[in-house]
Amino acid sequence: MRGMAKQFEHDGLEFARAVTFFDAIFAFSVTLLITTVDDFSPASWSSLQALADSNGPSLLAFAISFVVVVSFWRANHQTVTAFTALDSRLITLNCMVMFGVVLIPFTTEAMGKLTDEPLPTAIYAAVISATYLMEAVVVFVADSSGLNNHKMTPLERKWELIESVPLPLIFLGSIPVAYLFGPGNAQRCWILLAVLMPILGTLHRKSVTRAEPGAAAGDS
Repeated sequence: MRGMAKQFEHDGLEFARAVTFFDAIFAFSVTLLITTVDDFSPASWSSLQALADSNGPSLLAFAISFVVVVSFWRANHQTVTAFTALDSRLITLNCMVMFGVVLIPFTTEAMGKLTDEPLPTAIYAAVISATYLMEAVVVFVADSSGLNNHKMTPLERKWELIESVPLPLIFLGSIPVAYLFGPGNAQRCWILLAVLMPILGTLHRKSVTRAEPGAAAGDS
């Protein structure tokens, strides 16, 4: 029917092409990251200390972004491949995710080279936050459209919302830190995620586990 959005079923060629396209963008972004480390002058390679002085900030920015892009890819790949189908709305939303992903190398280079300027760190934090939130939008839209392989329960939806808050909160919260206390201190704020996200994941699993016996009793 004309009013219905066209869907590409999970086992179809168009679904596979879309997933391949998304994966290729992540691969391209990761490849571009290493080009942000580009000081190959003889002086910068004369010793390990010289290498650290010339390329150290860029290598640190590269390492941060490598972890970020790979994490985005894992989450996106697991999410999209769990869909029963893709429609035009989900493809468009996922392309918006890809827009953020391809911006990461650009902001990474600025952050690694302009180490005393707060703006590159601020823009990087904004790009990561927007991309992460768009990933969450993809999940919720797919679930509400009935295209997710597993329909989220109210409890799972609640925890999905809770777990989508810390990353943008910390990254966006680091922007004023970059201007007030310097980009380095802002970037150190991001380490909080390495502690907070596993804790939330553990609480999520425990909450679902506690709820399962009650759900089973209600079904019987």
